[in-house]
Amino acid sequence: MVKNNYENQKSLYCSCVEAKNAFKDLISKAKVKYIFLSYNNEGIMSLEDIKEIMSLRGEYGYFTKDYNRFKADKSENRNYKANKTTEYLHYVVCDSAKIGL
Repeated sequence: MVKNNYENQKSLYCSCVEAKNAFKDLISKAKVKYIFLSYNNEGIMSLEDIKEIMSLRGEYGYFTKDYNRFKADKSENRNYKANKTTEYLHYVVCDSAKIGL
């Protein structure tokens, strides 16, 4: 049986080291009027990282909604001990002059 090496197929968004730069590259090059991102507080990037990057493109804001955390993992082995999670809906009204920053 041949074992596949999936390491070279991982998304940059799965890496704490690469995610912020990949996100900045994506946001800066998007040729759009609006950008929306749904992201929760358990993600790799912080709220501050997302705000900093999206604000580069124009008028930034976000909404929040708290949810009971989905618990598919075994309770004794959980990485997240919280019972709640916060979902953020980030948005930016893009200034077309700021593409490619």
